[in-house]
Amino acid sequence: MTLHLEYMYQDPPCRPGEIPPALEGLSILSGGGDAHIYGKVMTPGRPPGERRPCAILLHGYPGYTSLFDIGQGLRRMGAVAVSISYRGCWGSEGQYTLSGIIEDAVAAAEWARTTETASKYGIDTDKMFFIGHSMGGFAAVNAMRRLPWICGAAVMAPYDFPSLFERGDEESLKELLIQGADVLRLSSIKDLYEDAQYCLHAEFGLRHAAEDLKDRNLYFIGAAKDDVAPAADMIGPLWRQLQLHETAAVQQFDMLEADHAFDETRLTVGAMIGQWMQAVLDKATS
Repeated sequence: MTLHLEYMYQDPPCRPGEIPPALEGLSILSGGGDAHIYGKVMTPGRPPGERRPCAILLHGYPGYTSLFDIGQGLRRMGAVAVSISYRGCWGSEGQYTLSGIIEDAVAAAEWARTTETASKYGIDTDKMFFIGHSMGGFAAVNAMRRLPWICGAAVMAPYDFPSLFERGDEESLKELLIQGADVLRLSSIKDLYEDAQYCLHAEFGLRHAAEDLKDRNLYFIGAAKDDVAPAADMIGPLWRQLQLHETAAVQQFDMLEADHAFDETRLTVGAMIGQWMQAVLDKATS
């Protein structure tokens, strides 16, 4: 399968006889069936019956920086893009928790992998990826640890909040949680903070993922001007462990001259993710 990287920057042609590009809303049960999470599916134009790679987009906390533009770019290249809003977030049912966003990412991937969903949207279930930004990067890494069939994860400026406890910088986490709480459905900030502590003790911190992910396809993209999730602190510990292990997986770490949201480099970062996905697909068929 070849992604058409040239269409990151231009619209692909609509060919006669193809199924045209489309966007549909989605509703997935998560949290053990207790809550519907909502989102959208963006499908590329394709010949009838053809299956395409799928990218599951995971936004950060609380989600002001959408990955919709990244998803549109990947859709133009030829991938199916699935975007979700976590429980208690942007209209989805239930209560928002930090451990819950991992469960919601898993639920989205499992939904996309079902025979019915894959057939409807033309998803190649052997070529499914997570694309996560900030807290969504934390979710992507941990969801991938639970799902051995995920093809890979591309992670932009992951926010590894358990590492803040380990460095004695809990106040930074508290400030972040308070700043984003107004647009979330929460039981309380206190409960959210206690859930963050649970994530620490459950070893959801990125540095604990090395053994699980040492032979998995991973792409880290750090931002040189990031004062929220500095790459040296949030990516560095896991990346150094991965570098000690020889693997056939496609593992890569790049830096961009950008802020935490990659505001100056959105087209660039989207193209980089597409190129990495293509490298993974090429490796799988070589």
